[in-house]
Amino acid sequence: MSDTVAALLGLEQQLRKAESLAQLFYTLVNQTHTCVPYTQSVLLVGERIQRPHVVAASDLPTVDYTSPYIAWVEQLARFVNGQGSPENQTQLRPADLSADLANEWRELGLPDHILWQPLRIEARNGEVAGVLLLLRDKNWSEAEQSVLQHLAGSAGHALFALRRGQQFTRLKSNLQHRKVWLASLLAVLLIMLLPVRLSTLAPVEVVPKSPHVVAAPLEGVVRQVAVKPNQQVRPGDVLIELEQSELASKEAVARQALSVAEAELKTVQQGGFLDPTQKARLAELEAQVRLRQAEWQFARDQLERSVITADRPGVAVLDNPDDWKGRPVRVGERIMQVADPTQVEFRIMLPVKDSISLVSGSEVRVFLDNDPLHAWSAQLSESGYEPQTTPDQQLAYRLIAQLSESERQAEPPRVGLRGTAKVYGEKVSIFFYLFRRPITSVRQWLGW
Repeated sequence: MSDTVAALLGLEQQLRKAESLAQLFYTLVNQTHTCVPYTQSVLLVGERIQRPHVVAASDLPTVDYTSPYIAWVEQLARFVNGQGSPENQTQLRPADLSADLANEWRELGLPDHILWQPLRIEARNGEVAGVLLLLRDKNWSEAEQSVLQHLAGSAGHALFALRRGQQFTRLKSNLQHRKVWLASLLAVLLIMLLPVRLSTLAPVEVVPKSPHVVAAPLEGVVRQVAVKPNQQVRPGDVLIELEQSELASKEAVARQALSVAEAELKTVQQGGFLDPTQKARLAELEAQVRLRQAEWQFARDQLERSVITADRPGVAVLDNPDDWKGRPVRVGERIMQVADPTQVEFRIMLPVKDSISLVSGSEVRVFLDNDPLHAWSAQLSESGYEPQTTPDQQLAYRLIAQLSESERQAEPPRVGLRGTAKVYGEKVSIFFYLFRRPITSVRQWLGW
């Protein structure tokens, strides 16, 4: 028995053992590579393959429908449906798609080949219940396509069986306590109408308030950063040193040129008593001396500015100082910040999928990781309208919260601490509070 056949039998056994749709979806997108190698895989499910939506993706615990990658996959599925051949196994390349889809394919940096593998339910006359998309950098052979065709039949049958087993059971017809049941239903409806404050959770970081930005005063190369992160600095302390060899050479050349111009002027001034014709050059030589003085003064200023000092007290805010050694910088490029440790604020990155309606002054409770039992009280002072991309490639709104008056009397938290912020919004019913996320998911799925 070949390794491929053994892997196929093992995968089919895992599909039969799946106890839920979530387990089945996870097995399909993460274990199919044991039979056919691929780079990425995505599973889409839809009734009769109309309006398919992504339910699972390889190497992802959950599906973020605000992700550009997931949105592009669903656009690709709608495009294939529009071509009229969603029931057939198809290999796709950028040239097979529309110009917009092909350009976005390249921008996302996805592999060059996609295999569209429908999942058929033979028990329902070959109805297609889903599609497995496989991505990799080379084409699929006929043998691999045959293996995937066989696997798709098994996966379609497993999907059909689990769907039937998880349908809602009928309500019992003989309710012995009908009045109690109706009273309970009425009580639940009344409770659902009670108002509560809407809230959401988001990552938070303590950042300095109105910090002084230390930027490069001229183009050059950083020789060293003389301070460490969170180090106390005083006015006049050296913060950053740029390479000075070239600047020192320019200053020495300018100083020598000034000396030559001054000597020439002095010679003409002394010779003017004996030779009146030399007096005509005095104005020209005096202007030349002033020019050389300006050049030397500029070179000396550039040399002095290569050593950046602090002009106010505070703490140094930067990452690793060694990362700046030898790095070229442009004029105005930010290198570090000097902040007052007593003036801090909270920067909150609220994910788009968790966003709620917020107004200035909304209450915020901050739980820092170093002291999770103590909550800092703050008020929302600023909220961004455009979402930003976070380091973990999630879209989030940037919020700024200020410490409340009562908290400002105590010692503020240290800059750089992280934790979780609970942001409160307007009052809503308990029904909306509990079912806000499901309603959002349904809207995204239906495309309202």
